[in-house]
Amino acid sequence: MSGNESNEKSMATINNVIDTTLEVTNDSGITDKHPSEKKMNSVIEKLNRPLRKCMHASVYFILAILVFLSFKSFKINGWKLYVFPILICFIYACTDEFHQSFVSGRTSEFTDVLIDTAGAVVGIIVVNLLFKIFHKSKKSLT
Repeated sequence: MSGNESNEKSMATINNVIDTTLEVTNDSGITDKHPSEKKMNSVIEKLNRPLRKCMHASVYFILAILVFLSFKSFKINGWKLYVFPILICFIYACTDEFHQSFVSGRTSEFTDVLIDTAGAVVGIIVVNLLFKIFHKSKKSLT
């Protein structure tokens, strides 16, 4: 899939979500009109890039958690449990962007690597907090 096809597909998805949301809100009486096509296209254009970047960060959020859990299952502890999953996600993001540099219609941007890595960092923070909360509540039950 070229960059233009990918961009068009995500814009079509956003359009479908907006249409469905408007249909539901109109049917339930929350709203009673549909914006013009020009207004819809403007909103879709504004939402496309941020939503695509959020999805990238979300994928790396999940990847980092899965790597963290696999390391945990192998009894890897200490700083390695937190740093290595982030490092693996960073390296994977770099190779993904490198690969995109060879794909017609796609761009390779280091800012995408940073967004992906930020998603991984947030994933490690969240899973660490959940482990601490679960471990703490487990101790209080005994």
